[in-house]
Amino acid sequence: MSTLQLLEDLYTRKVTFSDSELFRYREFAEQVVRTLLQEVQIQRRDGDPVIGSKPIGTGSAFEGVKVKPELEFDFMVPIQSNMDQIIFCDTDWNVPSRFGIVKTGSQPQTVLQHASKFCKHVSGYGLLLSAEKIRQWFQSLSDRTLPALRQIFPGSTFRFQQHGPARNLILTKDGKELNIDIVPAIKYENAFLVAKQCSSQIILPNEVTWRLSLSTSERDFFKEMKRILPYNSCHLKCLQILKYLRENDDQLYPSSQFTHGLQSYYLKTTLFHLVMESPPQAWAAGCLEQRLREMIGYLIDRMVDGNIPHIFLGNQRHLRNPQWRLGVPLKFFRHTEANLLEDVKPDTMQQARLRLIQIRDNLDGILRQYLKEYLNGAESQSWCVVA
Repeated sequence: MSTLQLLEDLYTRKVTFSDSELFRYREFAEQVVRTLLQEVQIQRRDGDPVIGSKPIGTGSAFEGVKVKPELEFDFMVPIQSNMDQIIFCDTDWNVPSRFGIVKTGSQPQTVLQHASKFCKHVSGYGLLLSAEKIRQWFQSLSDRTLPALRQIFPGSTFRFQQHGPARNLILTKDGKELNIDIVPAIKYENAFLVAKQCSSQIILPNEVTWRLSLSTSERDFFKEMKRILPYNSCHLKCLQILKYLRENDDQLYPSSQFTHGLQSYYLKTTLFHLVMESPPQAWAAGCLEQRLREMIGYLIDRMVDGNIPHIFLGNQRHLRNPQWRLGVPLKFFRHTEANLLEDVKPDTMQQARLRLIQIRDNLDGILRQYLKEYLNGAESQSWCVVA
């Protein structure tokens, strides 16, 4: 069996959801989140930030690259507060790359309503909106919606847990578990600041930093790829298969730093870079193996350099070629280039690189291990026919 056939079989049998199955659960997840936001409005008090009623779906489930088996759905919930200014690293070096800070209104009434509950006073800046306090506030409101959710959706179970910056809602439907991440976010032009604070050592208090999210532009990147690449192109399959290999590599190699050291976001960024650098025909359906190997090779090289450039932040090629700007504010292309690997330890990158080399050099063998049950069954049937 050829490598291409092994890849196609892995994709069909192990990697991708059927369109109808994913659509059904995604629609249900969105219905639940909309209901939660309606209930949250009841809990909100005067003077609290305004909470939007229309969640914004982001991530792989809304980009067409979801991988089995987890049913995970990510939503941003826009909030509005009294803001004077949003500041990024291009005008203030104290603000870490890929984050922003939010200065709030200075009117006396606003100060009384917001200072202790949602803000932190920082010398030289005044009152800054606290991502930590907003997260805790939204978490508290969400917790109170559980009785209503159980009543409105009988037959499903609901519980909350904290998952990074998001409020993770775990529910069951038709015997399957769904994980829904809900994170409050502040809109900035065509981008968002989500309530996830910087974890590095910085001059500013960490709790006042908000992570910059360009997820809606990343979703539009997938739409643009669909428009310009050949019909039935292999770009989505490449990314989904590579994500599957990463998520499951620790089953074959328990200490895998490909699984434990590299984020799935790095793989998506790799695809974006290579699509921008390649002619559209390079992603034709029959090029699946070549493009997958190219993605693995790109990651291997990036581990040597210790740098995966952000697809938007500091990427000045977008200033010359507007095709891939996708509504991203121009100021972000003029930022200092953001390196996704800046916080990854050198030893982790080295171990991930060595494992990626092993995968590249033994791709057929690794694919066969994942397809072992299917291949053994096919061989047994073939033997019976011959006998």
